This record gives sequence, structure tokens and C-alpha cells, in this order.
Amino acid sequence: MKKHFFPALLLALAGTASAAGFNDLAVNAATLKTFSPAVPDVTPEISELLAPAARGDRWYGSDSRQARMQFQTYLLYAIPEDYTGPVTRLLADYDQRLKIKELVDLQLQHMYGAFTMHPGFTDNPGIPSGDYKVELLSAEKVPNQPYAKITYSYDDVVVFASGLFKNGAARISFALPRDPVTIYSKGFVSPSASVNRCTDRHYNSEGDFWYFWNPYQDGCPITGADLVGVTTDLKPLPMTRNTYPEYAKLYGDNGNGDVLEVSYLVGVDESFAAGDLGKKTFNDAFAGLKAAGFRATVDEARRKRLTLKTPSGRTAVEMLLLDPNSSEFAAEAVRAMRSADVFLYDGHSGLGGYLNPARLEQDAGAKLALPAAKYQIFVFQGCSTYAYYNSAFFNLKKSGADPKGTKNLDIITTGIGAAFDVGAAVDVAFLTGVTTGQKPSWQELINKVRAAEGYNTALTHVNGDEDNPRTP
Repeated sequence: MKKHFFPALLLALAGTASAAGFNDLAVNAATLKTFSPAVPDVTPEISELLAPAARGDRWYGSDSRQARMQFQTYLLYAIPEDYTGPVTRLLADYDQRLKIKELVDLQLQHMYGAFTMHPGFTDNPGIPSGDYKVELLSAEKVPNQPYAKITYSYDDVVVFASGLFKNGAARISFALPRDPVTIYSKGFVSPSASVNRCTDRHYNSEGDFWYFWNPYQDGCPITGADLVGVTTDLKPLPMTRNTYPEYAKLYGDNGNGDVLEVSYLVGVDESFAAGDLGKKTFNDAFAGLKAAGFRATVDEARRKRLTLKTPSGRTAVEMLLLDPNSSEFAAEAVRAMRSADVFLYDGHSGLGGYLNPARLEQDAGAKLALPAAKYQIFVFQGCSTYAYYNSAFFNLKKSGADPKGTKNLDIITTGIGAAFDVGAAVDVAFLTGVTTGQKPSWQELINKVRAAEGYNTALTHVNGDEDNPRTP
């Protein structure tokens, strides 16, 4: 297993997010594990009453779709003992509002687990983006409890498996923790228990809980009284057709003379020891590129370099095997992103931490400033990289001439985890497609990557190609 890959996903929960009362939004404890997995075909229009989301624009995925997702729900907020004002004025208090917003973000993080671990989404997984918009709406006292009920709206552009959209828009239902602060503790069958029964046995810590939590697991003591049910509609966004990478720039003088420079970083799974899955990806990809006609000029245990002459010019691939949690990795990533025509990372995402721009800058001790006028392709082959690394790097590419950051940057990300078993095949499929002079469209490239994934789909897709050329 690589980067937290899960081949299956989720079930529908009861509840109406927009009009139900306090008790109605709680999941019935008696029926918690007996919901029907069916997703209704009825797909009413999404309400336009909520604040508009930042559009994801046009985009392409072979087996996934972007969609608009909006809903209204609530969480329980433990009223601080030192707060003396009326509960209805909690949101007007600056400090309280900040704390509440953090808890809303924590509650919403649990969608990662809901959309990958819960039954009913097993065949149609999905992921929220990192750019959702939340509006805090109201606070009211929960009768006879030291809690405030905080109601808020959510608006986002999400990614789900395309199988969910057989009839156009789709209605989904899912669960969130009613109190995100205490939900982890509810997963222990007794105060003395050492293993949380509602999450992955290996990734059993509170820090990982939001990504792996599953109240439907056998033996999980979480009940419907601990959960909030949300029902919402997904409205698919249009996909691009016949868009191409900027081949004229890649194969021309794009800042590296007539050489198309590829920086290919592979992260180890656990260590540099023999048998490590990341190390295997590194060596298998090297062999795959040589089989495709690349010539090796450097062949070391943790560094390799290959070149290829094509009718369009020359391609050079620098491969490094690194610990993604190291300062060495951060320095190499910053260097590569500043100068490479194509940057490809394959390995663990660290739940979004390893390639976070702020983390890279801090550990590298260098500013991560992307060249605004240089066309680049970034590929993030890891766990849930659409949410972690998509908008962050477009933001770094923005300029007065490119306010969205997409004119000179295309990014390939994954909707869910990607398997180490097919990592090398996926990487070689992409690299041989874009660097050898064949000049396929983005749609052909993503379909080629999808074929290399086999049954290990990661819902891989390209972002930012809506303003790309329509011919090679």
C-alpha cells in the first residue's frame, strides 16, 4: 500500500442539512450501521443561497469529476468557562470566533475519512479541496448542556469518482463528528483501552484520526448520538477537451536552453533499506525510462540521470531518492521548482505536510519563488494531493499578467491515495508521454496515466489546462 491508498469508499447517512432541527441532524444510534448504500437518483438543483465558491474552472480527469458542493450543518462548541457574554453573541467575539473557526476546520477535515473509509463511497470515493469557503451563521445554547450549537454554511469545488455522476448531478449523504474535539476519545471501548476501534489499526493516533476514522467498523463504540448527518447535491463542472501542454515552450528555450529539464524526486516509504517501496519505485522507474530509450549518464544508489534526444530537442531527467521529511528533500524540492521545466514527486504526502510551501521554505532555508514567465508542469503522485498541493502552487505562480497562476503552470494531482505498486508505471507513462516528442493532448496523457494505474486508481487529473493551446 502506498500513500494511504484505499480501493473503496462510503455509505449514505440520513439527515437534511438545510432545514432540519437540532435533534433531526443527529444520526439515529439504533440504525447507525444499517443504512442503505444506495445513492438516490433524484438530484435537485444546488441552492444558490450560499456564498459562491471559488470556481475550479475547467479541468480533466479520466475517471473523476469536479463538482460544486454546498451544505449547511453545525457542530457543538464547548462554551469556555471564562466566557461571560450571551451565547448568541459568541460569533461577535473575535477570540471566540477564531476558536470556533478552527473547530469548524477540524470537523470538516473528517470528510477525508468519510469520503474514503465509510461504506457507500467504496466504489465512488472523493475529496474536498483546500479552498472551501465557510460562513459562520449562528450560535445558540444547547438546552441543559455546556455547549453552543454553531451553524455554518460550506461551499467548495470537490473531486469524486465519475461513477457517482451517471445521471448528471448526484445526491450524497455522509456523517461528521458532532463534537470534533471529543470524537477521537469516543473510539475507545474503555478508559484503559490502548487501541482506538474506529480507525486504522496502524495509523491509530489522534493526529491521523480525521483521515482514517470509520464509525461503521466492527467493534467501534461511536454511536449516532456522536454524529451529524449531512445530505447535499453535487453538481458536476465541465471538463476540458483537446487541450495540450505548452510543448513549444517545453521544447524551446524555457529557461534551460534547448534542454527539457525534468526533476523527479521519489520519497522513501520508510527507509533507504532494501525492499523499501519507495526505493523500488525509484529503481523500477529508472529501468522503465531506459527501456523507453533514455540513456543513463549517472547511475548511483540515490541519484540517477538520464538523457534522450528527440526530433524536438533533448530531455534530461534528474532522479533523486530522498526522505521526504528531511531538510535535504526540502532544499532539492525548492531548487527544482524554481528551475525545472517538469517537476515530479512520487511518495507519501505526509498528510499534506511534506510539500507544503511554508514547510519547504523553512526546512530549505530558502524562498520558494516560482518563475512567473516560465511554463512548468508539476506532478504530485501521492495521497490526496488535490486538496494539499493544487491551489498552493498556483498561488505562487500568480502575476499581474496571470491572476490565477494557470497560464504558465499545469498541475497533476490525485483525488485519493496512489499505490506504490504502480508508481513507477504511472510516472514512466507520464514522462514518456510529455518529454519524448510525441506531443499528446492533456486528455490523452491523463488517460495514459489512468491505464497505467490499473485497478489502483488514484482519481488522477490535470488542473489549470483551461487556458492551454488547442493544438500541439
